[in-house]
Amino acid sequence: MGSCGTPHLTASQALPPPSRHLGFPPNPTKSPTLSLLNSATLPSHLPQLHARLIKTNTFHNNFYLSKLLSLYIHHNLLDDALLLLHRAKKPNTLVWNTLLKAYSDHGLFSDSLLLFRLMLQSGVRPDCYTFPFLLKACEVICVGSSIHALVLKLGLEANLHAENSLLGFYSRCCCVDDAQKVFDEMAERDVVSYTALVSGYAKVGDVKSAMEVFDLMPERDVVSWGAMISGLAQNSFPEEALCLFQEMQAVGVPISEVALVSSISACASLGLRSLGLWLHAFMIRRGIAIGVFTGTALADMYGKCGDLGCASQVFQSMNEKSVATWNSMIGVLAMNGSVAKALAFIEEMVGRGIEPNSVTLSNVLSACRHGGHVNEGRHYFEKWSREYGILLNLDHYGCMVDLLGRAGCLDEAYRMIQSMPMEPNEVIWGALLGACKIHGNLILAEEALKRLVELDPANGGNYVLLSNMYAELGRWKDVERVRAMMRDGAVVKTRGCSSIDLDSVAHEFSAGDESYPGVL
Repeated sequence: MGSCGTPHLTASQALPPPSRHLGFPPNPTKSPTLSLLNSATLPSHLPQLHARLIKTNTFHNNFYLSKLLSLYIHHNLLDDALLLLHRAKKPNTLVWNTLLKAYSDHGLFSDSLLLFRLMLQSGVRPDCYTFPFLLKACEVICVGSSIHALVLKLGLEANLHAENSLLGFYSRCCCVDDAQKVFDEMAERDVVSYTALVSGYAKVGDVKSAMEVFDLMPERDVVSWGAMISGLAQNSFPEEALCLFQEMQAVGVPISEVALVSSISACASLGLRSLGLWLHAFMIRRGIAIGVFTGTALADMYGKCGDLGCASQVFQSMNEKSVATWNSMIGVLAMNGSVAKALAFIEEMVGRGIEPNSVTLSNVLSACRHGGHVNEGRHYFEKWSREYGILLNLDHYGCMVDLLGRAGCLDEAYRMIQSMPMEPNEVIWGALLGACKIHGNLILAEEALKRLVELDPANGGNYVLLSNMYAELGRWKDVERVRAMMRDGAVVKTRGCSSIDLDSVAHEFSAGDESYPGVL
């Protein structure tokens, strides 16, 4: 679903009465058919079972039908399962829910919504178990709001299962105000309710509110801990994420993959190789297999900490690699100056039939930028957007402007900025200003600073860059004019800083700092 044009569900739609068609479960000790259904293991068994249900006149018993339907779904025969549903005389809510769940689990979201509409038209009334599958299929707020209206119309607003589904939907869609309203009106809440709200606030970057909800939880499970740790790591609170991970261990909660991946990513952000290595060893001690997500996080962590050897070892040891895994290795190779290896990885990735995505293009352009490979950058920028349908974004344009600018192709970089389908941001104009400083193009530098003052007036580094260019040319009046602009706007240049990992602790130093604890 990409828009509100997908089948729209209205609250005014007539709802059928509860369906109570045939479907009483048989006595398992007296039902050979049920025994056969329970023992079926191969897809070839299914037509025989289907034939038996017809022959024994039990095909229209919804209990047997749901069992057979589940078997078709288990073997990924969704088209046959749908055909089975259409041939049923009076499938009840259980049968429809079985197929709705399958469509939702397989990511067939538009088909799931179409199936639900057909369910209503067939006179079958949804129940509280229908909506979790349905809301999982919603990607736009208008359809989800219509389903919310149906929940109210059916009188299921007091059902915890349905309310948690609504809460999760609004949180996924970043509608945290709506999620909070549902949460506040719930007569009963459980750990799922709290976790959904924590995830919603974390997703919109409101870490403070997420932490407040987390602190209020009467009980926490492995999912809620993972959600909070992930929220902290993804919102640039790596130290807090690691502290919470340690607290999670201290209270004896089992360590989840989400918590591990988030903690490893936090180590990458802080450059804490020693702690990342400890987490890697922790996984080995606990017998935790290195899967796609943990392996990708480990390779990324080692690479960002400058240990390309360990990053490569983790990468090579992985039995399964996703496009994100390849992206991570390409990114860290480029970051560490191994441009030739990064470009070789790209060719190997494409050669293995793995289709690059938007992140891959950003990484390959970054590699070209680090290595000064202008022609290769142009090639990937133009070819991949055309062949793979990658939508070019600000990050891609920023990489290209920086690449062209560093190579001295300032006019081409400026023309690219002017031809962009979206408004250039401060990163793009900043890249042009930096290139102008390198190559001494004062005219374009003045234009870039003019745009930067509009977009990012508090960034003192831009003013200093242009001021230094004027100083190199001996234009002292212009130097004073730029400094006056800084004084009038109360703009201060941020001091540079760096950090080191010492005994699993990140120590940060600012430029000119001579008072750091332990410094003699």
